Amino acid sequence: MEGNGKRKSAKAAGQTLAGQSGFPVQSIREVFGYLRRYRDQVFVLKIDDHLMSKPLFSLLIKDIVLLQKIGVRVILVPGAKHSIDKVLKTYRVNSPMKDEVRITTEEAMPLVKLGASNVTNVVLSLLTENGANGVVGNWVRARAMGVLNGLDYQHTGRVEKVDVALINNMLDDRLIPIVPNIGWNLVGRDYNLSSSELAVAIAKALRATKLFFIGVDTGIPVVPDCDFADAGEKASGYFSNLDLEEGNILLRDFSHSLKAEHRELVSLAMDACAAGVDRVHFIDGSLDGILLQEVFSSAGHGTMFYANQYDKIRPAKASDIPEILRIMQPYVDDGVLIQRSADTLAQELDNFAVYKIDTTLHGCAALKIYPDKSAELYAVVVDSGFTGQGTGRKIISYLLDKARKAGVKTVFLLTTQTSDFFMRNGFREAGLSVMPPERQAEYNPDRNSRVLAVTF
Repeated sequence: MEGNGKRKSAKAAGQTLAGQSGFPVQSIREVFGYLRRYRDQVFVLKIDDHLMSKPLFSLLIKDIVLLQKIGVRVILVPGAKHSIDKVLKTYRVNSPMKDEVRITTEEAMPLVKLGASNVTNVVLSLLTENGANGVVGNWVRARAMGVLNGLDYQHTGRVEKVDVALINNMLDDRLIPIVPNIGWNLVGRDYNLSSSELAVAIAKALRATKLFFIGVDTGIPVVPDCDFADAGEKASGYFSNLDLEEGNILLRDFSHSLKAEHRELVSLAMDACAAGVDRVHFIDGSLDGILLQEVFSSAGHGTMFYANQYDKIRPAKASDIPEILRIMQPYVDDGVLIQRSADTLAQELDNFAVYKIDTTLHGCAALKIYPDKSAELYAVVVDSGFTGQGTGRKIISYLLDKARKAGVKTVFLLTTQTSDFFMRNGFREAGLSVMPPERQAEYNPDRNSRVLAVTF
């Protein structure tokens, strides 16, 4: 409250600048980093029209406008399935579905366009209400889906071409293009398109940084017996992160455990990532502020797809040292890690790898290779704000791959309190003899660390 011209200090309010109950300084740092990173980047947002009936839909559109106002180049692809169903039911026109694809008859097509128009009009009104200018256009060329297995899909089509130049002109003029699920061929025949496929096609054509599927689901559900889902994901019931390899496994080995809609979304996300879209996000748009949280926080609240499981892991740089020290400190305070100085880290920097999403360091670890082709894994740390997301597991996997490629036969580590975690990641009890003589000489019996190892 500043109505009286005064602000309460953090101390007066019983808060500090650090700690869980204090001011979220790190969150502010994240936001500034993202503001710089995402300016002039393309975000494609596919919005499920089922959200229009939710009480916070107008706030979702307001948040989209905020993104556009800070310089993000926003393209909207409104889904219209529920609106189309409603119009068809009102006029008692049948338009059957086959494998989640609508068979759009000659009679149904005008009503399909009416349903799509209803959705775009709502979105346009809300954009205007929030001070943004949206524009709807025919920037997508379509072709007939045709006859498949003897079934004629009539006015149902596929995306053939996206007019990138025209859309970029709109974005340059600070407009928000709205691309409905209607496309035309070169002679003016209209087709009903899948909004999800349309969003992927646009994201690929515009080389989007992010593609969002904003619906009423939290994300992609975890399937039973999936060994790459970590404890946090199993507890929540949804995958937090998936890469292309994991997506392939889902579709190959667990397809029967996924709903048809989720199989389609996984397939579309993989297609987008393989074509160069940096990230594909699935989020629940009925939650207040979920889009801004997903964009400006590396924690994430839905499911995020990306191309490579190691694309967030890289060798540490000198500029990472302050952040490494920051995430290490709680572990030092708890006696899990020994204290390291900035100078010590600088000397050992070549051993370190960091897990970093955009501008935020989530974790780190180090691998020291000895002349006898043994190696020590040490300083495995995950920021307390990002535990339970598989970060530690992925860093360890990355460094073990590095060890294998270097011809290492045994990787060992010393631990006092985290042996269960490492044993879940393939390490087993071992004696001091697995360490080279020079490392044995440095062993501190007062810490009484357990020795674990993995052998290739």
